[in-house]
Amino acid sequence: LPKEDSEFVDVIVEEVNRLNGVVSAFLDYARPLKQSFCPTDINDVVTRTAKLIQNDIPPGIGLKLDLAEQLNRVDADAERLKQVLINLVQNACQAIGDKPGTITVKTMRPERFSDFRGNESVEVQVTDTGPGIPVDQQLHMFVPFFTTKQKGTGLGLAICQRIVKNHDGTISVQSKVGEGSTFIIRLPAV
Repeated sequence: LPKEDSEFVDVIVEEVNRLNGVVSAFLDYARPLKQSFCPTDINDVVTRTAKLIQNDIPPGIGLKLDLAEQLNRVDADAERLKQVLINLVQNACQAIGDKPGTITVKTMRPERFSDFRGNESVEVQVTDTGPGIPVDQQLHMFVPFFTTKQKGTGLGLAICQRIVKNHDGTISVQSKVGEGSTFIIRLPAV
């Protein structure tokens, strides 16, 4: 194709792919979750997810894993947890942007919250060195269709929260402007 036509075709393909992502996000949110639970090693889920997304992380952004040893297993659908982690890491990449930065995925057994409904819990933290999230935005982070991105659907974190809640867990955010953000997933241990 002539150069001008080729550029138009590239724009069309890019927009079709973007719209496909939007429609997929709506469908993910609208359809009932089908989950397959079994005792799951959260460190294994984090390691496999990191390998899966390593090549998609922009240059200048480092991905670090800090995995606690001898964590209890969680009753979980590993594929759904991978979906949550991928979303959180992608959001962290977008928050950091073109600047150099680091994303750390940490697993741990929270000491101060040792009784999660009478049981121990396992925690996954996704921390970025981005610009942080203003408090007024933090209040709406998990509300469906709330977004601060120009082309976002506002469904990514809502879907993450839905998946984590279906695991009888919680997801929250801690952030200060200028200091980065940490998303904390807490799941009951088996």
